[in-house]
Amino acid sequence: MEHLDDILPEWLLGTLEPARRDAASLHLDGCARCRAELARLTPAVDALGTLIAPVQPPAEALPRLMREMEGPGRFARWGGQVAAFLDVTKERALSLLESMADPNNWMPGPVEGVELMPVETGPAREGMMAAIVRLLPGARYPRHTHQGREWNLVLEGGFREDNGHEVWPGEELEKTDGSMHDFTALQGPACIAVTVLDGVTAFEDL
Repeated sequence: MEHLDDILPEWLLGTLEPARRDAASLHLDGCARCRAELARLTPAVDALGTLIAPVQPPAEALPRLMREMEGPGRFARWGGQVAAFLDVTKERALSLLESMADPNNWMPGPVEGVELMPVETGPAREGMMAAIVRLLPGARYPRHTHQGREWNLVLEGGFREDNGHEVWPGEELEKTDGSMHDFTALQGPACIAVTVLDGVTAFEDL
């Protein structure tokens, strides 16, 4: 590796990608010149923080931030993706996402630790069954065969299929006709996903 003159400021600011940072760290271990340059730049970078006067945030800022991070509004960022996924308007998608906060909208799923909230689809998904599924961390959705196609969109948390494949927020998983799997919610927040089924599923071990 050549000398690190171009990336030392990024090193000090903590903005280097992990792989580049690891490579730079190895270089610094064996390069006295770059270590000296790093020592020269450090005071200047440290001084940047003194150039901006601290600002006291408004009293409402923290509660509003917490509502956006923990309340039903945290799902609003998925409004457009959910609208396209269900073939409904964005306004309808946002309404569905907000309705998850009402415990009366949920019904027990096929096994303990799983809940369902049925939802309606638009014309492109006409005749298909759709629901928002919530799995508690560690809950296992039993093994089943798809007799038809199924689409899943994860909004929060995540799950791992029996083959080791993991699906995370914002990712979609499509299962084809005749496919078979089970999956388990990952540790952390509850796994919440939108599911659309064109056909039926046959469970093996209920």
